[in-house]
Amino acid sequence: MTQALIVLLLGGCASRAYTHYLIEPAPSANAALEEEEGTQVRPFAFGSTTAMKVSWNDGTVLTEVEIPLLASGQRIVIEHTQGATDVERIPATGLIPPPPTVADSTLDEAYRERGLRVDPDASEVSISASRTRMQEALEAGNHQLALEWCELVLARYPSHPETLRAKGSILLLLGERDKAIEVYEQVEEIESDPVVRRKLDELQREDVP
Repeated sequence: MTQALIVLLLGGCASRAYTHYLIEPAPSANAALEEEEGTQVRPFAFGSTTAMKVSWNDGTVLTEVEIPLLASGQRIVIEHTQGATDVERIPATGLIPPPPTVADSTLDEAYRERGLRVDPDASEVSISASRTRMQEALEAGNHQLALEWCELVLARYPSHPETLRAKGSILLLLGERDKAIEVYEQVEEIESDPVVRRKLDELQREDVP
């Protein structure tokens, strides 16, 4: 009788999972977490053709890195300050695009609603802050710096009318008359402005012998 009871108890233990004795009732696994047989289908292929763009911009430092997604995993180290490591650094170049603010979201939305193109690969930039810094550069007589601020905005918003008009005027100040005419003609096709139209007519009449 005792031997039969032991066999019965052992048989009961073998038919139950170990978790049955830890949690009553035994938990059920979500179907989404259960592994399926065969090759797992991934949402996109891993490798050199797939990359994730990571951006950091605090108004002083701009870092943009495209990281390839590797199945084996990886570790990326980004240093924003001088350190005592042997990591090779890329030297800083050009102006740092000021990061967009809440006010810029309205300007961005208005631009897009007109069907004007936005370059998604260009760095995000504050239109309002760049305009202020461009004006400060003009008041200081630094026309080259003012032009750089224009180009910074136009990299992201290539059809921005106000910035294109400013670029045309700055090119005139720099003595680039033909290039200014080209920019004025470009912006007139996007949005005509009477002041720019008169200036453009004046410049074009100068070409007539």
